[in-house]
Amino acid sequence: MKYYDFLVRSHKEVIERLEELLCKYKVEPVGDGYIDCIVMKENLVAFIYEVSDLGILITYASWWCYVNPEEEIHTGCPHGMGGPRSSYYEGWFSELQNDLYGLEDKTIEKVLLSYDKQLIYTLNMNTLSGIKKRLEKPFKYTPNDYIVGNKCVNPGLWLLVPDNWKRGVQKYEIRSN
Repeated sequence: MKYYDFLVRSHKEVIERLEELLCKYKVEPVGDGYIDCIVMKENLVAFIYEVSDLGILITYASWWCYVNPEEEIHTGCPHGMGGPRSSYYEGWFSELQNDLYGLEDKTIEKVLLSYDKQLIYTLNMNTLSGIKKRLEKPFKYTPNDYIVGNKCVNPGLWLLVPDNWKRGVQKYEIRSN
């Protein structure tokens, strides 16, 4: 069975569980889909484990500065280009211009051709490890300025689901990409 075939076959259950996880871990999807799902670092490990258990591949991570109004002076925020207000926290997010962290196209293609939950789990754990490693190095804010300690930096996870899966839409069209 192909990856999207699995998701489409059980779309109602997968979407319902995914939406529960977004709330449980206070994950902030940017827009109406499942790309740039901003997750605070303290919820990252548990969220990735549960997304993996659900059988959804994480393909990339973008980078976001969480601007906490009470901490701006200490963190030097805001960094980045702007972004959405948080639904769960007092502040807002600002997208950073650092390179995405992610899987190679050939790896994604392999998953798309044949659904393998164990492979998805392994790849997501590798992505988690890569995100943690990347967060150890200072992020550039400008060509000469770095974000000290990356205190405000959080990943935006790209969840690989059909393009027509939109948040807040009650009726989901059943088709593969």
